[in-house]
Amino acid sequence: MQIKRHLLPLLPLFSFAFLVFSSYIDTERLTGTRDAYLSFAILQLLTFVLPTIFFCKAKGENYIFRLKLRLFGLEKAVFLIFSVLAMICAVTAVELLLRNFGISDGLYAHSVYTIYGRTLPELGGNIYDTLYTMIVFAILPAVTEEFMFRSVLYTEYEHLGAPSAIILTAFVYSFLDMSAVAFIPSFVGGLLLGFSVYVTQSVFAPLVIHIFYNLYALFFEEYIWAFIAKPENEIFFTFVLITAMLFCGIMMLSQAERVIYDKGIRGEALPDYLREYTERRGKLPSTVMGLTMSLLSPGYLACVVLFALRVTGIV
Repeated sequence: MQIKRHLLPLLPLFSFAFLVFSSYIDTERLTGTRDAYLSFAILQLLTFVLPTIFFCKAKGENYIFRLKLRLFGLEKAVFLIFSVLAMICAVTAVELLLRNFGISDGLYAHSVYTIYGRTLPELGGNIYDTLYTMIVFAILPAVTEEFMFRSVLYTEYEHLGAPSAIILTAFVYSFLDMSAVAFIPSFVGGLLLGFSVYVTQSVFAPLVIHIFYNLYALFFEEYIWAFIAKPENEIFFTFVLITAMLFCGIMMLSQAERVIYDKGIRGEALPDYLREYTERRGKLPSTVMGLTMSLLSPGYLACVVLFALRVTGIV
């Protein structure tokens, strides 16, 4: 079954619409109980996994082999480590910049957990509650979101070139929190996650990065913002943050170059579906033209409209 590429954003659009619809469901009676966490786990599966599976089914039985579900080797572990650190530093730097402009006071500097615009209180402090929290707020979001954005959508846009695929998936991924304040940090994170797919050609790379970043945000980020909140610490922290971001960014790019070089030495070619597309067209389409046409497609514009309606409180 052929699905027109300009309709691809309708897949995340369905998920965004479902998230908006679910926000009107009264879960107040579940708040503070494990049932509330279970309901959010089910919500994530219904929002991301189910529509993505239907999309894959519509594309044909061989489509799964295009989704970059291959495992990555341990030689890419150093790249992943520096990617996690670079993502933490870059997103924190953006949030700090927004805070200094008075746009935000730190996206995660509060005592409750937030997911898709909904908040849940912390469970108890025992190990079972901690594991439950990790699954709902760190592991499951990473798995479901990466399956949709860095596996299916990235693969569909890859024929436009890696830069376009990275930007397009990061852009639509940034709508997830339905928050204007969270858009830019999410976009930066999305770019780094997309870059990891390009380097490793495996969706498990951004999945691992995403999980570790979520764990950091879940258990450690509030202490960072508590430290920054003291005026005497901000200048020192900013210096350390910029230094760490530059170092981790350089190391990440260095490791990425090594991984790509090794692939070239091994003579790895384009995936079959990309090679066939290239042979039909003679060359890959212009990155700028393909990116522009995709951003102006009806599906993308519909995502933008829904996002605008949500952040303005109309829906």
